[in-house]
Amino acid sequence: MSARRRTLAALAVALVLVAACGGASGDDVETGATTSSTTTAPDADRPADETLELDRGPGAPSVANRVPARGPDAAIGRPGFTRYVYVESAGQTIPSLVEGPVGQQLRCQAPELPCSAQELRTLLADGDPIPPELGLDRSELAALVEQLNDVQDAIDAFPDAATACAAGFRPDRTQTPNMGSHFVSLDRILDGEFAPGRPEIILFARADGEAPDGPLGRCRGDSWDGVDVVPVGVAYFQAFEFVGDDHFEGFSGDFDNWHVHYNLCRLDGRDITVPPSVCASQSGTVGEFEPDQGPTGDASEGWMIHAWADRDHDSQLGVFSMWNPSIWPVSDAGAVASDAASDARRGAGTEVIDDFTLPDVRLDSPGRLSFFNADGVAHNVTAGTPESPRPEWFDSGILDSRGVATIDVQESGDVPYFCSLHPDMRGTISVG
Repeated sequence: MSARRRTLAALAVALVLVAACGGASGDDVETGATTSSTTTAPDADRPADETLELDRGPGAPSVANRVPARGPDAAIGRPGFTRYVYVESAGQTIPSLVEGPVGQQLRCQAPELPCSAQELRTLLADGDPIPPELGLDRSELAALVEQLNDVQDAIDAFPDAATACAAGFRPDRTQTPNMGSHFVSLDRILDGEFAPGRPEIILFARADGEAPDGPLGRCRGDSWDGVDVVPVGVAYFQAFEFVGDDHFEGFSGDFDNWHVHYNLCRLDGRDITVPPSVCASQSGTVGEFEPDQGPTGDASEGWMIHAWADRDHDSQLGVFSMWNPSIWPVSDAGAVASDAASDARRGAGTEVIDDFTLPDVRLDSPGRLSFFNADGVAHNVTAGTPESPRPEWFDSGILDSRGVATIDVQESGDVPYFCSLHPDMRGTISVG
């Protein structure tokens, strides 16, 4: 095996560990933001580059999906609803997940919009007007539906776990809430190709819909030794080596927000977010590829995304949502979306100022918005433009390095804003 294949094979072993795809247990439970309307002063005793090795790691990406060199002092973000997610773990604030692309994420996961796979198929078949929130024209919608039909065909090809085992997929052996169990194909990861009909991961869940009471089972050769499971969706993994660090063109349209994991560790069947040094110091088993290998952390070598295209497990949070409320534990999609919106208003939707760049932001309605300054110098956030400032709308005041500030946006439409300390830094907050 070549050195490259050995590297990617090791990556595939690590990939089996990332079943939580954003955190489900262990230390990765505090995903709400801790912010206020005042700035937080930087820690004078902490070197500015102290988090570089922790956040980026050896060989970690450095372009579209990188985490800022300076992390926040408290947890921010929510998996599946914000670009950046930081969690409190082992006495530190560490990155857990980052989405692409850079800038404004287009999210099609509101239950009232036709964002699920079935609804997108119906929208195309009926010829109804496409809601502007989807950001699709008719040809893009047609291409997306064709891709989702390929995904459905891929799901239909694996009606049970034994079929997946015979095709070389290997399970993570646990069932993550609202997600299922990840069956991973090493061969598909190593081919380095993205094809909707050839997913790298098949997602299975208990056929009876009940809560798992332990490991689901394991592949023994071409057979399955475990409880009855059914396919509920798929996931894709594309290594940076093949597709690059920048967010690449995957599915048709702009709401396939691929994500990257950081500091993820599987220990005795639990997915936890901890610094790599903490993960390496533990003991336990990690999965079926290497049952005797110690815990492995940090899966930051590639992009991942779910595609909930199965007709029997349609996700009302959207076809590419992180979570699928139709899978155990079954929950109300509207309540989940409402909770996420409430978190965003409280600051869980914290935006990041990094590399002297103000992000373009989308808000469903007027409300509060938080900013974290990841640069090494102070910035501020003021409504308007340098030529026509509107501080009476909102003005954060001076936002020190590593500080968090919250503004109250009451205007509708496209609201320009800028940094009065560095007037070339400009952005737009699109409201409603």
